[in-house]
Amino acid sequence: MKILTSLEQIKHLNHPETVKGALMAECLTPFGSFDAAEHFWHDYQTQLFAFMPEDNIELVLENVTDLTDSFECSEFITHLADNWYLALVITTQAGGGNYLLFQGGVHNALDKLLESYKNNGEHYEP
Repeated sequence: MKILTSLEQIKHLNHPETVKGALMAECLTPFGSFDAAEHFWHDYQTQLFAFMPEDNIELVLENVTDLTDSFECSEFITHLADNWYLALVITTQAGGGNYLLFQGGVHNALDKLLESYKNNGEHYEP
């Protein structure tokens, strides 16, 4: 797992280009420009927790035990590409928060986030 604190770091992820492109587009949508998004991420300590394609999911979740718990009340979960999803949880009054990039179908705890959001969320996109 990698923790990104800047949108610039997305290009260094070891994910398919389709996933990185969709991820960047989704992260830029609320801001309108790369610079505005970067300033917001910096000012409000926004982070992206990115599961890597090569990660041992079980091991990562053992070491970061509260990660999936913190995304149980996601603002949204959206399908990016190639069975990869992006979740957002808002953590500050100003709208700052954390993103989670994860792959569906690889671990029960992550699939549970999708299932819970399908049942309770407003913006789930399969």
